[in-house]
Amino acid sequence: MARVILRDGHVAELRKAKNTSQDRTWIRNLLENVSEQSRYFRFARSHEDVDDSVIEEMIGDGGQNALTLMCTDGHQALAIGNYRRLDEDRAEVAFLVSDDMQERGLGSLLLEHLAEAAYLNGIKQFEATVQSDNERMMNVFRASGFAMTINQESGVMHVTWPLRQNERSRGLQETRERLATAASLHGFFHPKTVAVIGASRAPDRLGHVLFRHILNSDFRGTVYPVNPTAPSVAAVKAYPTLKDVPEKVDLAVIVVPANQILSVIDDCIEVGVKSVMILSSGFSDTDKPGTELEYEILNRLRSAGARLIGPNSLGLIQMDPDVRLNASFAPLVPEHGRVAIASHSGALGITILDYATRIGVGVSSFVSLGNRSDVSGNDLLQYWESDPSTDMILLYLESFGNPRKFSRISRRITRHKPILAVKSARTPVSVNVAKSRTVAVAAEDATVEAMFRQTGIIRVETLQELFDVAVLLRSGDGHAGRRVAIVTNTAGGAVMAVDRLLREGLEFVAPVLNIGFESLAESYRTVLPQVLRDESVDAVVVLFTPVGPSDEEAVRVAISAALCEVANDAPPQNGARHPYEKAVVANFLTTGDYRVRYLEVDAERSIPIYPFPEQAVRALAKVTAYHEYRDRDPGYIPDLPDFDIDLARSVIRKRLPENGCAEISDDTTLKRIIRALGGKLCLDNVSDERVFLRVEMRIESDPQFGPLLRLDMVEADLSRTSVPGQGVALPAIRLIPLTDADARGIWREAISKIEVTVPGAARDGIQDFILRLSQWIDNAPEVTRATFTLGVTEDTSVYLLSSFVEATRVEV
Repeated sequence: MARVILRDGHVAELRKAKNTSQDRTWIRNLLENVSEQSRYFRFARSHEDVDDSVIEEMIGDGGQNALTLMCTDGHQALAIGNYRRLDEDRAEVAFLVSDDMQERGLGSLLLEHLAEAAYLNGIKQFEATVQSDNERMMNVFRASGFAMTINQESGVMHVTWPLRQNERSRGLQETRERLATAASLHGFFHPKTVAVIGASRAPDRLGHVLFRHILNSDFRGTVYPVNPTAPSVAAVKAYPTLKDVPEKVDLAVIVVPANQILSVIDDCIEVGVKSVMILSSGFSDTDKPGTELEYEILNRLRSAGARLIGPNSLGLIQMDPDVRLNASFAPLVPEHGRVAIASHSGALGITILDYATRIGVGVSSFVSLGNRSDVSGNDLLQYWESDPSTDMILLYLESFGNPRKFSRISRRITRHKPILAVKSARTPVSVNVAKSRTVAVAAEDATVEAMFRQTGIIRVETLQELFDVAVLLRSGDGHAGRRVAIVTNTAGGAVMAVDRLLREGLEFVAPVLNIGFESLAESYRTVLPQVLRDESVDAVVVLFTPVGPSDEEAVRVAISAALCEVANDAPPQNGARHPYEKAVVANFLTTGDYRVRYLEVDAERSIPIYPFPEQAVRALAKVTAYHEYRDRDPGYIPDLPDFDIDLARSVIRKRLPENGCAEISDDTTLKRIIRALGGKLCLDNVSDERVFLRVEMRIESDPQFGPLLRLDMVEADLSRTSVPGQGVALPAIRLIPLTDADARGIWREAISKIEVTVPGAARDGIQDFILRLSQWIDNAPEVTRATFTLGVTEDTSVYLLSSFVEATRVEV
């Protein structure tokens, strides 16, 4: 069973139909309740001709030869889609959607899931017969993005399409999911009416605290306290149950003990609440009975098409001026701004909000995710992706629910909105601590690091650094670069800054410009424009240690004036960066206040002032890496010539037993696979003496992240290079699928560890094979593990030296 979100935000269940009395009845009821036109479009004949044998044939055997998927609301079938195998490679597909559920994207969702299930079962092509006037069904097929062939004759259209996804079909599917997910979360962020179930009259009770926070936040809608025994809460009329509330409730916030929760959930369902947030604990965060209770809550809400934040959440904040909702335990409401925050830890989330408030970082919205039984970080990312009031996203993460989806979503978002993340549970000890709370098995940190680099997420080590980077990103138009100059009045601070610059991989533009202690403000005002106009400088670190009580304010004015001066410079004629666009960070070594502060330049620009030089440099390094990521070509998944994925996959499938796995190591089978993948690998034997470089590629199936490509070793016979001895590179990892830019990046990362010059033809051949491996593994779910060792000879040929594949039959 899976949750699916329809185009209008409605939530439904998607599952296999089974040959049971209930499912046969639900399908029969769907057939009886749709219009004559819908039945005719589905069967090309009347409803009376559809008997039990037809229904049983539709339900099929679970996927190998026939499969029916059913969308339900827990009480009835809303839509069904099924395929029936025609031969080894082809299957016929058809759909039926309830008349009152059409135009909500159900057909598209069923098609996507049927195509995936059929592909896993070895089916390569779908076919459909569609009446010429069934425009709705044709729109579903066209909107899928698959490359279709349509032949029309005698009032009927015959449609065929291959099941392997392409960039267009994948992109359309992601767009549909993003829009539907955002629609399903709208009630949490833009409610007109909120009910607090469990609002107490006792000031020290959490229900009272939360209700007060909503009142004090100047919520623009209406909030109702629900309390079975109190006539009022905080001088607001209370209602015994949710059913007694006189208005339709958009958001229900539940703060009652876990053992009372199910009756409250039933009330939510009865009155039609579609957005539910549970702040109570005592569920999967405690024990097995709590986990079972949480599962029951989720099933009931899903059957009603509702969404859930929590349980064990610490709440939600929405700072939109038209909403202004603090439905959380955070005592202070931050300023309205353009930064969205999500936290796996409620307590740390409140701390994050408190720090944001103290340093003046404005927040658009905040969510404490709690146990994440329904609404996840991926859902929030998709909401904030298209939220016009959010420009930046901050995450505190302890684990990943669906890392592959997280990777795809993040890669889209970081091209136009930065994502900053603190990922905890990085060491074995911290993982065990996290597990004892609410966290699933933490992934290998190297894999997490690889995913963050691949997706452009800015990974920071601490909550302090999270905001150090955030304030620089939001400070204006400054575009960071690697060549950094230092302007200072203290040599000690400059030494620390240069050390950190080099450790962070930035380039120090010598010399340090030490202006001394005489005429401080005037010196900064004179020197800083000269440095910014230097075309060999991309960014400037300004260090300042006051020597008099009035120095700081004078230096602030001087730096602001210097920036305003260069803002009026004419655009460079040679394509160089404008002086005003260069990043500037500052460190004022003062005492008594160790928060990040701001120097306002104009309406568009401010300069962050950090309490220590290392903070300023680390923030600059992170922002520089992010700008480099955004400036790079993101690449694409190319169409590869002579690439027969169907043949490569069928070779594997024919070696698989009905159950269990197979290890494939014989040369004949492996060479058939390599030939099907195409490329220019030499499959002949080659002597060890001719090979000067060995490259080992390993495919691994990570239990959380799915398939990974690990360039685990680049090993060279360095007797023919400038480095004595033998060199071994550190692992380079990428998540599959890889774009052409990813293939170039993983190769550069691996080869940079050893001083070996690889001829261009050999390099291109290896990168081409990386892409072929990636696309093969992405489209061959049977492969669980593989190793390929390539050898490069001095004539630039690339040989396959050895290979091994492990595969298992996939369960649909």
